[in-house]
Amino acid sequence: MTFIDLLLAYLPAFDLAFYLAYLLAFYLAHLLAFYLTSYLAFSLAYLLAFYLAYLLTFYLAYLLAFYLAHLLVFYLTSYLAFSLAHLLAFYLAYLLTFYLAYLLAFYLAVEVQRCTLSWARPGFEVQRCTLSWEGPRLRSSGAH
Repeated sequence: MTFIDLLLAYLPAFDLAFYLAYLLAFYLAHLLAFYLTSYLAFSLAYLLAFYLAYLLTFYLAYLLAFYLAHLLVFYLTSYLAFSLAHLLAFYLAYLLTFYLAYLLAFYLAVEVQRCTLSWARPGFEVQRCTLSWEGPRLRSSGAH
């Protein structure tokens, strides 16, 4: 094999392999680096801006507005209604029974005392003693 045969046979193959490898490595490295970084940066920035700004604010605003309003309205009103009904029923029943029993016992004792005092006086007729709305008549001295 002569030098010219060598030059004509191996040089184009070597150059072709060299330039293909060079171009492939350069353009792959350059284009991949450039487009991947730019596309990745653009996509990440777009996705972050879109999904973080739009969806996060939308869902936060929607969920906060809806569920906060729902929770406030439902649970606050139900708790308020339950507490008011509970307090009203409990204290109304408690106060009614306590004060009714207290007033009934007090006025019954006063009326019974008045009736026994009026029956015990000598020289008076025995009168029928009924409960009255006049209030208690308490003796201030023994002269009556």
